[in-house]
Formats: sequence, C-alpha cells, structure tokens
Amino acid sequence: MKAIIVGGGKVGFYLAKSLPERGYSVTIIEQDREQSRYCANNLDAEVSCGNGTTVEALEACGADKADCVIAVMGQDESNLVCCQIAKYKFGVKKTIAKVNNPKNADALKELGVDIVISATDNIIQTLEFEVDLRAMKKLLQLDGEDASLVEITIPKGSHIEGKALMDLALPAGCLFACITRGSRTIIPSGKTMLLGGDTALVVMMNSAEKELRKALRIKD
Repeated sequence: MKAIIVGGGKVGFYLAKSLPERGYSVTIIEQDREQSRYCANNLDAEVSCGNGTTVEALEACGADKADCVIAVMGQDESNLVCCQIAKYKFGVKKTIAKVNNPKNADALKELGVDIVISATDNIIQTLEFEVDLRAMKKLLQLDGEDASLVEITIPKGSHIEGKALMDLALPAGCLFACITRGSRTIIPSGKTMLLGGDTALVVMMNSAEKELRKALRIKD
C-alpha cells in the first residue's frame, strides 16, 4: 500500500515512522528544505521537497498510484486543496486531513475530504495529566482510538531526569518516538537519557496508560 504524507512536521514525521510497520510504502512532501532534509536523514521513507498543494508535486510522488493521501500541514486551506487535488485529479480513494480550526471540520467534509481529524478537539476531549509540575497531554487518538500520541515535558528536578529510557521500566505498549531538546530533535534509543526541559512525543496504547503513569509517577 502506498501513502503520501503532505507535511513533514511532528505529526507527519510520526506517521512516516509508523506506517511502514503496517505495510505502507511512504512518501513525504515537505516544503521547507531544512525539514525535508531532516526527514530524509531520519526516516525510512521517500522525501520530496515541494509544495503539496500543487498537481506537479503530487504527480511527481505518484499520487495516481497512492492508496491514501494524508495532509497534515499548518493551514486548513492547504490541507483541503491537497486532498481535493488527490481525490479529483488523481482518483485517490482515501483522503485524510488534519484540521487546525475545528470550526472548519464540517466544511472540509462537505468539500470532499474523507476523514477529518481535529487536533484541537482531541486535546479538548481529553484530560491533561501532570508529570511533577509540567503537563502530559494526549494530542491525538490513533489506531481506531486504541492508541494515543502523548506529549510529555520533563521538568527540571524530576525523578526521571538523567535516567536512560531503558532504566524507566516503561510498559511494552509505549514508545518514545522523538525528543525535542532546545532546537534539536532526537530519535531516541534505549540509552538516551532524559533531561529537564525535554519534550517527548510518546506513542501509547491506551491499555498501557496505567503502567506508563506508574513508571513516570503521573498523578490521576
């Protein structure tokens, strides 16, 4: 199966990291040259630096052979245009768009987008949990709502500061996908240590939430 992801930011990066495990061949279209280079260096995916709202960029990436196009750019209008081109120009059967303003969700559906995901609604509909003094937030529901993409900020002085991921007794149902440390983005291994001020994106099966809370001492 072939998936084209338009937008190589955090959400697009995570999708491109995860979809190959589900049998997808992934291509990312990212307009920012530096970010597209980062994706190319850190993902097992084809990366094209271009404007994903144009026929030319989608055609160059084989949109006519794609099973789905996923638009996760920062502008709702861009995500809509991308999905419309994919559906009506190239006949893509499934188009998925992230909507940044939930008020636009119904309009995108009416204009032909098959699946509309509102990150804002997902945040509003979930509780915010605390790790010590900072927040742990569920950003997106994934995999038919059986899993979640969670953002955790590590406060200075936390009991987990300076510990390697392999030493945290994390449950099998969670994965630290990336860590932002200042201006750096780190793809972690088991030996990666957490530092105060780190922001981590964690993929978590909802069934593993209780164990993850215990490992990180997250309050209910």
